[in-house]
Amino acid sequence: MYFWDSKFTTMSQQQTPKILVPTGFSEQSIKAAEQAAYFAKVMNAKLILLSVIERDGFFARIFEDKEMSGKLREKARTELKKLAESKSKEFGIEVETAVSEGVVYEEIAKAAETLDVDLVVMGTNGKPGNIRQRMIGSNAYRVVTLVQPPVVTIKGDAEISEIKNLVFPVMADRKSREKTGMAMRIARLFNAHIHAVTFVTKDSEKEILVRQIRQLEKFITERGVSVSTEVITPENRKPIAKLTIEYAQRIGGDMILITEEGEEPDLADMLLGSDVRDMLYYSDIPVMSVTPSPDKFKSVFER
Repeated sequence: MYFWDSKFTTMSQQQTPKILVPTGFSEQSIKAAEQAAYFAKVMNAKLILLSVIERDGFFARIFEDKEMSGKLREKARTELKKLAESKSKEFGIEVETAVSEGVVYEEIAKAAETLDVDLVVMGTNGKPGNIRQRMIGSNAYRVVTLVQPPVVTIKGDAEISEIKNLVFPVMADRKSREKTGMAMRIARLFNAHIHAVTFVTKDSEKEILVRQIRQLEKFITERGVSVSTEVITPENRKPIAKLTIEYAQRIGGDMILITEEGEEPDLADMLLGSDVRDMLYYSDIPVMSVTPSPDKFKSVFER
């Protein structure tokens, strides 16, 4: 359920790239807005700040206090306007706002589709702290699995003012090849260096991984993008997410690019975890999650 100004009704007809930034005015969401404003400046994009008023529980929805709801919407509008004016002035970009009501991750997904955005940037507080939160899953993880455009999640304290080192983990599967184009487009856009890395955790995969990363290096270099590659055989058996984060810390990475299947997580995934989820929870630098075959959104990342 959306409450926005009339100017939002014409947004789908505009050609300007759009970046959606969900904000609940927490410290992490403010950091996400800052990072998104930087992306918007580089991409010549419009920033859309979205605040979701969440209704908790069955009875809260049945016995809705319309007066309180109206006050919350007005408060959200006021705070969003302040934030929008601040970022517009600081970065010289166009910023608009929207307020909706409902389940946070569902409303973000609806807004991403309705407004036909090209990128979603949102903050996350990392790993949920109790079993109920783990069952439900963080809003950031849910959004990553629900929306089609790339999603950048911001967790750490690092203030990224530029993207110069892009970490590109390569796996022995089709998905790694599908995100190569996106990695090159981002590298060109931000004039960044790609650090392609692969981890040999199974002897049976070593030959495949070495061949694949060499081919990738040749492919990227021939297209004029700066790239270096590294094949790492870990001494200890660690999850790929942890190995990737450690590598990013060692080489001074500014952002990690990963591929996400684009399907809502099932119960086993929420309980046992996944590389994607762990990357979002534990990385202190921004993580961009790309759904396979992201052709629809590729033009916005090209100069």
